[in-house]
Amino acid sequence: MILSGDDTVMNKIEILNALTMKDEVSVQAFSADGYLQEFYDFYEINNRDQQLTAFDGTFGDAMREVFGDAVSITIAEQTRYLFGEPKCVKVFSDVGDVVGELEGEDGLAPFYIVFDLMFCEYDGFTLCFISGTNN
Repeated sequence: MILSGDDTVMNKIEILNALTMKDEVSVQAFSADGYLQEFYDFYEINNRDQQLTAFDGTFGDAMREVFGDAVSITIAEQTRYLFGEPKCVKVFSDVGDVVGELEGEDGLAPFYIVFDLMFCEYDGFTLCFISGTNN
């Protein structure tokens, strides 16, 4: 289930989402352990064969690759300010099937069209960033 009960983390996520949603990036918090299963359950993903891999590069590099140059700088700065540097950033080795289930009329993603997503691991919680559009 989505992380709940930690008001400090949840308040920070609200602040971060107020910034990121204007650039069509949504942030969701999951627990530190088992977050992939929680993600699948929350978004009702049926095809669960995809593997997460550690991003080979810095947090800033991951942000740029997933969200593009202009958007990533502001989001990365605000994320660092609110939460610090993540312990690890993970991405799907093949995000295609996940995106296919997230988007569209039957998908539960915050956007009608999903571009990419990544997970940032912290002590006690994991942040999931999803980029997309409703246009």
